Amino acid sequence: MHNNQGVLDIGCGKASPLRMITKSSSSVGLDLYRSYILKCKALSIHDDYVLGDAKKLPFKNQSMDLALSVEVIEHLKKRDGLEIIEEMQRVVRKKIILTTPNGYLPAYAGSDDNPVERHESGWIRDDLEKLGFRVHGLNGMRCLWKIKQGQAVLLTWLFMPFILLTEAIVYRALPSQAFQLFCVKNLT
Repeated sequence: MHNNQGVLDIGCGKASPLRMITKSSSSVGLDLYRSYILKCKALSIHDDYVLGDAKKLPFKNQSMDLALSVEVIEHLKKRDGLEIIEEMQRVVRKKIILTTPNGYLPAYAGSDDNPVERHESGWIRDDLEKLGFRVHGLNGMRCLWKIKQGQAVLLTWLFMPFILLTEAIVYRALPSQAFQLFCVKNLT
């Protein structure tokens, strides 16, 4: 059983966004896909790594300060995503941060051929607000994006200025119209 105080990065992937942040506390990367754990280890992103299922976190109650889950819950059936959120609430003392596409986004496995990359569910603002999250919008208006070969891409590169312009609008005022959702739940 692990017992750390710091950041738990659930679904850390092959290059967690934590790599861009100056470390101020310890961190643990957790992923179900061994190849991704090995890639994160090679980049020395986290202090420790766990190969495992986020529905059964190997941590004591309230043993971590913060849980981060970037683009994870949409890869699971809705009930499994809810189990992960419950596990985060059990393990974390202070704050949970997660991101997910706004609604169902039919994406599939990328070049790594990770079997759990396919999207299985869609989450909207109401789903996450009912769970106690503050929900903000990310990456501009959803209507500026499309799915091409199983991946999200801009309708045209000419829309990049519109993404930037609409980012401020969807962040606070219209998260339900955003491409992605940024969700924060304070537990203290």
